[in-house]
Amino acid sequence: MTAGGDKHLYMRTFTAVLAVAFVLAVAAAALAAGGVPGFPRLAGNWSHAEINVTFRHAPHTLILDRGRIVQAAPAQITIRHPDGTSVPIQIVRRTIITLDGFRVLPRALQRGDKVETMQVDQPPAVRVRATTG
Repeated sequence: MTAGGDKHLYMRTFTAVLAVAFVLAVAAAALAAGGVPGFPRLAGNWSHAEINVTFRHAPHTLILDRGRIVQAAPAQITIRHPDGTSVPIQIVRRTIITLDGFRVLPRALQRGDKVETMQVDQPPAVRVRATTG
């Protein structure tokens, strides 16, 4: 084989290894998130939405709430929507909670934090995304 042929084989092998590494990274991220869908992007100033979606080859209803935390406890937060209504959101061990982009425990959430929550089909929340005050 020529030097050019060796280089071509090397590049194909390198590209294949990169592709496999990328697929494994995506799969690892999905497993780390428990196969839970990410937050959908919703336009406008919303506070509560229910969206029918399909993931894992099955229909589901995403229940989204947005507001400020008025009460925080290890197993539940209560959020107030901009219209003044309050809604309790159950939190469990497998709930994925982020605060300012970092994964945290429920005790890191505090009154006044801005929050978006996601439930799939029913409580508890599968995701809680919060930002400080």
